[in-house]
Amino acid sequence: MSFKLSSLLIPALLVSTASLAQAHPKHAPDTEPEQHSHQHAHEHGDEHQHDDEFTQLGTHVHGAATLTMVLEGNELQLALQSAAFNIVGFEQAPKTSEQKQEVALALDNLAQGNWFSVSSEANCEIQGADANTDLTEPGYSGHGDFYANVSLLCQSPARLHQLDLSLFNLTPALEKIDVQWVLNGQQGAATATLSNSRIQF
Repeated sequence: MSFKLSSLLIPALLVSTASLAQAHPKHAPDTEPEQHSHQHAHEHGDEHQHDDEFTQLGTHVHGAATLTMVLEGNELQLALQSAAFNIVGFEQAPKTSEQKQEVALALDNLAQGNWFSVSSEANCEIQGADANTDLTEPGYSGHGDFYANVSLLCQSPARLHQLDLSLFNLTPALEKIDVQWVLNGQQGAATATLSNSRIQF
């Protein structure tokens, strides 16, 4: 959802706030499959493609996630992608009632948008949030991801100078988050970790 970027922003970052706010679309069976990179040893049996603009940014890597942050005017959009293993400890479709409960709880936590905070001086309030995962798609058997999209309205967007990520406290398997941002024309990238979870713009 490697949260492996340094100073380069790929063109896909310059997405509209409308596309970031959309939920992760269904898989398109007639598109070419996108090969995900893995840091673990087993083969990727069911490669697949997520055909919205944000998900093109990240690769499926255990221990890592990606976050895109776009501010246009006073509207702030955040889009998160992470390998399911980082969130719930497994990446196949849930089979037991316990696994199903873990997936539901993870989706609820992501949809609440309480896994991050921004500068209080910017006076940003969540207007909408949603989360979904490949694991709940009918017949899915590949290496799944989780997605979260959060929309905020900021009263003082010029005072938006930092992002704190508390997602590490909710997902022990997560090691880093690669963050890309475009804030009213200014852009950058950084990596957050458990020991350094604050991003400053």
